Amino acid sequence: MSVEPKSIRLSTTGKIITIAIIVGLAILLVRTLGHVMTPFVAAAITAYLFNPLISWLNRRTHITRALWIFVLYICIGGLVYWLVQSLGPLIVSQYNELLLQIPRITDDITRQLSTNQTMTIAGLTIDVSAIEEPVIGFLSEAGRDISFSVPHLFVTAIESVLLFVTYLIVTFYMLYRADHIMSWLYGLVPAPYRDEIRGLGRQIDDVLSSYVRGTLLLIPIMSVLTYIALTFLNVEYALVIAIATGFLEVIPLIGPWSAAGIAMTVSLFQATAPFGWDNWVLAAVVGVTYFVLRMSEDNFIIPYVVGHAVHLHPVLVLFAILSGGVLGGAFGLLVSIPVVAIVRLLLRYVYHKLIDSPDLPSSDITTPPKPHNIIQSATKLSTKSAVSGSPTSEAPQTSGVGEGSSSA
Repeated sequence: MSVEPKSIRLSTTGKIITIAIIVGLAILLVRTLGHVMTPFVAAAITAYLFNPLISWLNRRTHITRALWIFVLYICIGGLVYWLVQSLGPLIVSQYNELLLQIPRITDDITRQLSTNQTMTIAGLTIDVSAIEEPVIGFLSEAGRDISFSVPHLFVTAIESVLLFVTYLIVTFYMLYRADHIMSWLYGLVPAPYRDEIRGLGRQIDDVLSSYVRGTLLLIPIMSVLTYIALTFLNVEYALVIAIATGFLEVIPLIGPWSAAGIAMTVSLFQATAPFGWDNWVLAAVVGVTYFVLRMSEDNFIIPYVVGHAVHLHPVLVLFAILSGGVLGGAFGLLVSIPVVAIVRLLLRYVYHKLIDSPDLPSSDITTPPKPHNIIQSATKLSTKSAVSGSPTSEAPQTSGVGEGSSSA
């Protein structure tokens, strides 16, 4: 008796169960092997950052991508070597001095809290004895954690070298085969829906690239501006604090003000203050300086240099930061904002599918204005005003300036 062969076909319920099992196993694998996944995730991020540059060089010169990747490795390695040789000794020196000062700062805070059990601010008397023990415990624990983290790096040196080599190899492969990897991913989508998914992928790419570009610009800009300001005010350990400030800019809302708190604490308890000021005056000036830098960043640097990569409500930003910290630690804090922005974009896409909308939801990224657009707009505006006598406020707004849409 012959049996006609048939292929296995999954029902809708079977497909949903299969997808759920695959997703669950993937999450379990990531949580179990999180430390091993670090070089692969870092390689994917690096390849995503530099793939546009490698692709552009390959198209313009017709030289193989492998050679340009080696050139990129050499350039980045040389830059890192130069930074380590030029700034490394100063950073290490200030960092070690700051570690030595933490016990003294803790003792000063303890003495101040013990001596002054109450504080009067604007006629309101505040009892600070209740916060004495938590503050002292936090400072002591922070000092121990910082001190013990350095020896731990030496203990895991061999493992770090292996992970770094893995990172370099995986990054090279991803950069070299970037086009094939993307073609393979889009090839998994059925042909009739491929163009729509490519459009969604371009919107996700716009969000990620804008956020990464903005972050990479903000870190050096804010580090340099902070270092100039702190050096002028003669704040101790200005270089270490400025670098920490730049990297804390990656964490919205919480990061910048945490950096300000660090700088104000150091200036409040340093041995001497400049210009004949008291230490509390210096700390207040440092706080005002950070506030001015923050306002300048929000009103000038981001709109006109970086552009708005994501439009998220502050409450959603706080939720993303706290959730990222709980789920992924320090790495979760770094990637929480772009992940939430992408999830929101995907939810908007699903919503448009649920209401049978034929079009994809539009992206809400605001790009920084281009200088030649501004000049061209001003020229047209002046010509129009001179000819028709119409007020300048009635001129149409230049594309790219002040663009933006409300968050979904």
